[in-house]
Amino acid sequence: MSILHVDLNSFFANCTIAASGGKYSFDTPLIITGEPDKRRGVVLAATYPVKKKGVSAGMPIIKALERCPEAILAKSEFRLYEKYSDKFINILSEYSPVVQRYGIDEAYLDYSGCEHLFGTPEQAANSIRERIKKELGLTVSVGVGNSMIMAKMGSDYKKPDAVTVLDDEKWMELIWPLPAGRLMYVDSSTKNRLSALGIVSIGDLAAADPEFLKTQFGVSGLNMWENAHGRDKTQISSEPSRAQGVNCSMTLPENITNTDDLDAVLLLLVEKAAYRMRCIGMRAGLVGVQLRFSDFSECSRQVSLSVNTDVTDELFEAARPLSRALMRGKPVRLVGVRLSKLQAAEQTSLFPDPGRERARKRDICMDELRKRFGNGIIKRASTLKPMLFDDE
Repeated sequence: MSILHVDLNSFFANCTIAASGGKYSFDTPLIITGEPDKRRGVVLAATYPVKKKGVSAGMPIIKALERCPEAILAKSEFRLYEKYSDKFINILSEYSPVVQRYGIDEAYLDYSGCEHLFGTPEQAANSIRERIKKELGLTVSVGVGNSMIMAKMGSDYKKPDAVTVLDDEKWMELIWPLPAGRLMYVDSSTKNRLSALGIVSIGDLAAADPEFLKTQFGVSGLNMWENAHGRDKTQISSEPSRAQGVNCSMTLPENITNTDDLDAVLLLLVEKAAYRMRCIGMRAGLVGVQLRFSDFSECSRQVSLSVNTDVTDELFEAARPLSRALMRGKPVRLVGVRLSKLQAAEQTSLFPDPGRERARKRDICMDELRKRFGNGIIKRASTLKPMLFDDE
């Protein structure tokens, strides 16, 4: 199996550079933030010259400017990022029929069986890297491996604008010496617990007794041990499975501080997720909402539905109380929606609810318009917020 993980470098910042018409370059010390004129808020993204000064995402702008006083502040533009992300996925889709989007700025490809079209996986990775740089003006890091975790660790290993190929031998040579905290799914708390057990590097984790890890961490201990060997049972899928569900999230160009704006963003995300779900003939039985706040803390909540549905209005009405309960007056930076416990859409009931059927027909009509003329052809009035649809 040949898996590629393609990661857009400093995505928000590089989109601004690509769209600047030569005003900025990759060497420009650029910081993306929600309110550049007011010089408040936090860093959403930064170019590598700024990162070298110790600036990172989530850092207050005031502190970032102390470390890099020459930095230029630019306003975040979600529509611009979404446009470049779609173009990015379109390019990847030319190299494999199986592309799994993983957020707005990264994706996995199953390259198995495509070698006769684009050469070896490494050749395909370099072709993708060069095309994205030429056609979009963005740089990517690509990891190549025989599992999803091997490909992901490869793309993380060397940035920006690079390709890293990992096999079992290279995994041991390059990845095992890295700190255990660099391994996917090992958070800071787990890293500290591992360190207390004398497990400092990924190689240490690979050499540990898996049964001992299980006694200390449960099943996740066995998973960590497998991951430390570059093994991952997860399979790439271009379509969400019933277990995975459908996810949509949005990092906002500025903090949301009132429920009306939160409702508008939530409806937009529910509409997108419901559209994707209807396209694969599924209906959701569980609705989840995630919020990330301006201090980068997160919380989430979910609710089961009495009847599986694909109707946007019904899904939104289930999600709205969750988001409002989670907000608690705190400034919101990211909103996410998850539709899960998916089941295949059933035949029309012998006793259909007239209101539900009207709403479903309206959704289907809007779906057809978007498929034919593009996503922007029709919008709900309540989602027409300046922060979501600023003119570029």
